[in-house]
Amino acid sequence: MNSIQDLIEFARIDTTSAKGKGEEGARFIRDYMEAHGIEARLIRHKSRNPYVYGEINVGANRTLLIYNHYDVQPAEPLDKWNSDPFDPVIRDGKLIGRGVGDDKGSLMARLQALVEMGKPPINVKFIYEGEEEIGSPNIDSFLNDHRDLLGSDYVLWEGAGKGSSGAPEIVLGVKGLLYVEISVKTQKDLHSMYAPVAKNPAWELIKILSSLKSGDKVNLPGFYDKVRWLTEEERRYLKGNKKSMEDALGQELPEDFQRKLVEEPTCNVAGLYSGYTGEGSKTVIPSYAMAKLDFRLVPDQDPEEILKILQTHLKGVDIKVWSKVRPYRTSINSKIARSLMDSAKEVYGIEPEVIPNSYGTGPMESFARILGNNQIADGVGVEHPGSNIHSFNENIYIEDYNMAKEWMKRFVRHLAQP
Repeated sequence: MNSIQDLIEFARIDTTSAKGKGEEGARFIRDYMEAHGIEARLIRHKSRNPYVYGEINVGANRTLLIYNHYDVQPAEPLDKWNSDPFDPVIRDGKLIGRGVGDDKGSLMARLQALVEMGKPPINVKFIYEGEEEIGSPNIDSFLNDHRDLLGSDYVLWEGAGKGSSGAPEIVLGVKGLLYVEISVKTQKDLHSMYAPVAKNPAWELIKILSSLKSGDKVNLPGFYDKVRWLTEEERRYLKGNKKSMEDALGQELPEDFQRKLVEEPTCNVAGLYSGYTGEGSKTVIPSYAMAKLDFRLVPDQDPEEILKILQTHLKGVDIKVWSKVRPYRTSINSKIARSLMDSAKEVYGIEPEVIPNSYGTGPMESFARILGNNQIADGVGVEHPGSNIHSFNENIYIEDYNMAKEWMKRFVRHLAQP
């Protein structure tokens, strides 16, 4: 099986969901599965792009559900790419093209590994989404409508590859999210000569933002009350490379940067607007000031509860809610976590980097809550720290792709053990 060539063919299909594309990619992966003896079909739900469902039933008493997405981020700006993003090329041991890392590479590596096994030791179900890159707006509805079809004992998430330390990465959860917009208004813009007596929404907004944080700490009463702090065992597996992360972010970081990224909830100013921002000067008191804030939440914070705290703290301020996602974390002592850890060590020869929850957000909690499954973890991926996912010249190492296939085979064998 020419596995890289199969991935290249898949990656040539533009599945940019932000542009309404994906149908052709869904059909490709369905046809690929059927051609290799896997029962597969498209499921049309409320989304424009269909879900792809597949199943390998070997009559085992345990079932693994594999989640991936086949849609990709827009490739623009195209002039930043060294080659056509939708005509992948191999250069210096790397495959370069949109989606080869996020998430078509992991999808294909896992699928090909199971095909090569012939008959895996456990039942396997596949669910591939075509809207992940636009926020999975229909995932809860889809899961509710297909709860029985997607029933399983374990869920393998979309595919972590290598961490900043160079070790294989395993991620056991995600942060949640509360995204809001706050605004302050007056009746109209005024000449700035009235500043001694007139209310200025920009200054009011500055005061509001200043009240939310002191240094690195969020000042909302009760904000940290339900934080599930990391255990000593969870901290032991954090292996982030400080130099690698500093190079990636372009700034100095504290020694415990990875613990902070995993464990601490945040209050971030994502956008600001007020007053005159054109060329030259305009002496004005603006009538409107707005800020967009995102709160990255950790287990066991609830975005609904944090919103109520924020509304109480900012009583009388207009707050518009854009997004709410709950955080999630699987136990490091769960069967799926231990199977990923043990199989990774066998394949790579080193202890894996285990992240209790990612620094970002995804619909993992929806799978746990709706499907009633608390054994969900991310691993067996193809990305590396320089993969440039969501950016130009996205790439993976072909060696990492082949290693991920071997990891997948070892992982399902471990999962099948009592």
